[in-house]
Amino acid sequence: MKTVSLLLGIIVLFSCQKTYDIGAAPTDEQAKFTYTVSAANPNILEFKAVSQDMQCLWDLGNGVKKKGSEITGEFPYAGTYTVTLTVYGKGGSNSSSQVVQIAEDDLGLLNNPIFTKLTGGVNGPGYKVWYVDSLAEKHLGVGPDPESPLGPTPEWWSSGSLEKPGCGIYDDRYIFHLDAFRFDMQCNGDIYIHNTLASTFPGSFLNLYDFTAPFSNQLNESWQLTEGEQNTITISNNASIGFYTGVREYRILELTDSTMYLQYGHHAGGLLWYMKLKSE
Repeated sequence: MKTVSLLLGIIVLFSCQKTYDIGAAPTDEQAKFTYTVSAANPNILEFKAVSQDMQCLWDLGNGVKKKGSEITGEFPYAGTYTVTLTVYGKGGSNSSSQVVQIAEDDLGLLNNPIFTKLTGGVNGPGYKVWYVDSLAEKHLGVGPDPESPLGPTPEWWSSGSLEKPGCGIYDDRYIFHLDAFRFDMQCNGDIYIHNTLASTFPGSFLNLYDFTAPFSNQLNESWQLTEGEQNTITISNNASIGFYTGVREYRILELTDSTMYLQYGHHAGGLLWYMKLKSE
């Protein structure tokens, strides 16, 4: 009788379980988009997703990403660009790409205020050098991910002035170029990394609770701006900014001509890091 009761219990358990259909991923047709040349300027293109009711992420191929079903893309430099739209539905995502041609330069389009503050702008030298502001209080810090009701702030820990000497972070330099959105990381032989990443960096050693790791300069990489409710910078390949936590996307919390305050994640989740930089 016990065996029968057990079998009946198992049957009832499985018969009560629910299955959920989250739906299919967007089709190729739903991932398509159209574009037209703006009447105001041949270097400005107006893009429109076929699926207006899906979440849309655009990679314009020119160093800029945008969100929305209808967006405007500015292309300051002549050339060939591959524009990619990725649409997201309950069942997944799908992408499509088109190649666009820009015939002539229009450097006036580089007057984006974020470009200007990061690089010095079209009327400056064409690049700007940034470094971790070691003298500032809270130049490094960490808080919860997701943010608590306190908002974007390093509520769990923040550094004092010059709290991480000799760790390989204060002498690093990060150079944002306007031309082709090039990025150079000059790290003078080492970088400072989170302790959970030590095993992936041969030769790293414990240094003030985290690790200093041998590392070479990362030159001729690129930076990409994603504009929206939150403006973010993404750095290509193995380059990064400041204390390395395994991610290369940084949310801009504050940006002036001489200061930058960034928030960024952690490779394993659960943490949000904060960093203050100054320009040379």
